[in-house]
Amino acid sequence: MNYLKSITTSVLQSTGVTFPFSIGERIPGLDSSSSIWEIREGVKRDDGTPLTLFIYDSTLPPFQPGNKDRKTLFQLAKNALKKLRTIRHPDVIKYIDSVETETHIYIATERVRPLEGVLRDWETGGALAGKGKGKGKEEWIGWGVKSISTALAFLNAPPLSQHHAYLLPSTIFVTPSLEWRLGGFDLLTGREDQAGVLWALGGIAPGDVGERSGPEVKKGGWGVLRDTDPALSDTYLLALLLFTLYNPLSPLPSLSSAPTPSSAGSIPKSLFPIWKKMLNPNPRTRLSTAAFLDEAAQSGFWSSNALISLVDGLDNFELKSESEKLGLLRNIKESASSGTLPSPFVTNKILPSLLHSLSLPTAPSSAMLPLVLELGKLVSPSEYPKLVLEPVVKLYTSPDRGTRMALLDGLNEYADKLDNKMVQEKVWPNLITGFADTVPVIREATVKAVFPLSSKLSDRILNNDLLRLLAKMQMDTEPSIRTNTCILLGRLAPILGPNTKKKVLVPAFARSLKDPFVHARVAGLMALMATVDCFDRDDLAGKVVPNMAFTLVDKEKLVRDQAFKAMNMFMARITDMVKNMPDTVLSEEKSSTSYGPVTTTSSTSTTNQAGLANSAAGAAGALAGWAISSLSKQLSTPDMNSTMSAATALHVPSGLSPNPSPMNSPRISTDSTSASAFGTTSPSVPGPSSGKFATGVNGGRRGSAGGSGLKLGGSGNARKTGGAGAGPGPSSLVDMVASEWDDNDGGNAWGNDDLIDVNADEDDWSAFESAPIPEIVVPPPQSYYVTSPKQPSSSSNGVNTNTNKPIQKIVSSNSPKPSPVAAFASTTKSKPNSTVSPAMSSTTNDDWGEIPDNDNKSSSSPQKVASPTTQAQAQSLAGMSKEDKDKEMARRRAERTARIAAMKEQKKGKT
Repeated sequence: MNYLKSITTSVLQSTGVTFPFSIGERIPGLDSSSSIWEIREGVKRDDGTPLTLFIYDSTLPPFQPGNKDRKTLFQLAKNALKKLRTIRHPDVIKYIDSVETETHIYIATERVRPLEGVLRDWETGGALAGKGKGKGKEEWIGWGVKSISTALAFLNAPPLSQHHAYLLPSTIFVTPSLEWRLGGFDLLTGREDQAGVLWALGGIAPGDVGERSGPEVKKGGWGVLRDTDPALSDTYLLALLLFTLYNPLSPLPSLSSAPTPSSAGSIPKSLFPIWKKMLNPNPRTRLSTAAFLDEAAQSGFWSSNALISLVDGLDNFELKSESEKLGLLRNIKESASSGTLPSPFVTNKILPSLLHSLSLPTAPSSAMLPLVLELGKLVSPSEYPKLVLEPVVKLYTSPDRGTRMALLDGLNEYADKLDNKMVQEKVWPNLITGFADTVPVIREATVKAVFPLSSKLSDRILNNDLLRLLAKMQMDTEPSIRTNTCILLGRLAPILGPNTKKKVLVPAFARSLKDPFVHARVAGLMALMATVDCFDRDDLAGKVVPNMAFTLVDKEKLVRDQAFKAMNMFMARITDMVKNMPDTVLSEEKSSTSYGPVTTTSSTSTTNQAGLANSAAGAAGALAGWAISSLSKQLSTPDMNSTMSAATALHVPSGLSPNPSPMNSPRISTDSTSASAFGTTSPSVPGPSSGKFATGVNGGRRGSAGGSGLKLGGSGNARKTGGAGAGPGPSSLVDMVASEWDDNDGGNAWGNDDLIDVNADEDDWSAFESAPIPEIVVPPPQSYYVTSPKQPSSSSNGVNTNTNKPIQKIVSSNSPKPSPVAAFASTTKSKPNSTVSPAMSSTTNDDWGEIPDNDNKSSSSPQKVASPTTQAQAQSLAGMSKEDKDKEMARRRAERTARIAAMKEQKKGKT
């Protein structure tokens, strides 16, 4: 081969011709004594198309046998090139390109092999031998005979009227799809061509063509064919070719007498009468090639051949009815599964024909594509992308729903053979149209098809474009689509980006947990369990568990059972994760001085589980003991034995008794009833370093943080409505602390200054317009309003005097003297459902300032005392028209201005 390449290159360089082929290995199967051509594999340089090269070299020694001159045979090679360039037929070998020099001829054709070599492979059990070896070969030969007869009839018939005159087994070739092709145009000559090579050079052609020629040629030479119909002379050669094909090991029969069935050998009986007519010694009464095709069809020889029927069905697939198409597909499937069809025929003939038909809108896609993918398994891995993948991927551009559905259903058959570039550039842009299809079945199949392709998608498509589409799919109207979307996300989780996992998975699965479809909720729980490795301990405890906990009480038992399994799994995983965590992150010094609680219920235990409760009652008791122990450890020894001061410890607002009687004072109890109630408080516990607690919203105000002690404010829910002076102490420590923990704000959200700036008349007043606020009156400076510091408390309704700061006295409802505080209390009682405004609860020291310690006398400044009539006129703004509201607000602003002026005068009088 290298020698041939060097010779070819040197010859072409000398002539200036560019050789367009790459010469490959020699193709076996053709005897060098039966043809002037050397057949080799080749590749076209510009596009890589595989070829078969027919090479003639006139510089070689004389041709044997017969010692024939190469230059004389060069005329036959030129004639073959000339005729092959101009004649095209499906059953004639296909010409592609050629190169001709003074000494060489190169003819490039489609890939073919000599028929003789293919027959030998079939006999030796090669790739062509199937389970039905004998029957399959006979059918294949019958199909080949029809093809060669059709091509020969085409050449013989007008207007070509060509004498082939070289019909031998060596001039017939077979394609990779096992289709027969007619070649051997060395002697091809037109009937009217006076200078044709057949007339003068017919006798020097290699092979036994002289022995096979008709009686008229043997008697009068090749020149007698000028006056003979080509169809009558070539049919004699066709008859002898039939004998050779069906009797490859037998010599040609003696034709001195009429043929008999015994002389026909293995030729099919239905063909014998026709074969006998083809061998008539008189060319005028001999059967023509066209007549042979017709009589063979009439005898049923073609129709009884299953392979011929199958090929005809594929060639005319578009013209068949729906039932005929389905019947043909069924026949192909049965034949392929039984192994009666040779694999080269299946992969190179049937498969391309089906793929071509599948691209048409009338094709039954749902039945064809599964068959195509099944037959594609017979294709070698090197040829699969070209033969199967490219045509199948091209089908994604089809708008036909049946085609798309068949592609998605069979995706698992070819997904692993797709490369990343093909998926991203050809499949994905067309696949995403299925997400928005109006047919739910297409949308669901599209969702299911994502996972087989996910490993071949780019990071941008996977973490951005795809997730946007799946977010829409999770809100689809079809429950099954929402469920499968959740399942898909769970399967995609391991290959998503780290940031995508943290941002997407929990919200997506949480949405499924709230889905009204039962199985969608179950899928959400299973997805959380399947992706547990994607979450760290903070995400598990802070996101996963809180978002799925409500499913423990789902209305469906199926969901509840799965939820408990998931919760047990998460808790076991969290428990394992926290084993190596430190007991505390605080330093030893800081830990000893922190304001956080210290558990002392199990101080004698030596394990790190000391103080932990195993039941609800035990937890409640532990929490109660926890608060007492914490307080006792924060106070010094003198403070432990001192009496609590209302001004410094509780900071009791006016309206509450600073030293309540034992009947109303809160009790710190460790009994089971109190502990159990305490256990139901909010778990939102302030941190140990905050050092302050806020009073509950229901208490009417928020206590400011001062000192390091625990500030316990009153609860508005425990307020008695029997009179203004009743002590509203909380019913238990549980209610008091629970009301404080309702708000996580540890300080006074309104600040420590006065709520109303006396110098800003246009201060933010509109915030209080919506609440029903009774008339705010300024109490007169009477002698009973401020109690002397030396006066001891004699009743539970009195006040405990303080040498540091006088406390305002709350007048009992039994007092005969009218009091504005009593009037306010009665107003509150008459509207128990009204919301107490924060402005009301701040009408004590915060609004009015502190009374000096050395001032025990009442001020002489005149103050306006509200009468019961005036108090009753205080109206709510609710229900008023806009004009009435404006008038009411103007009136209130005027009164407010007057009060501020009076207060300023009062302060001036004190100084």
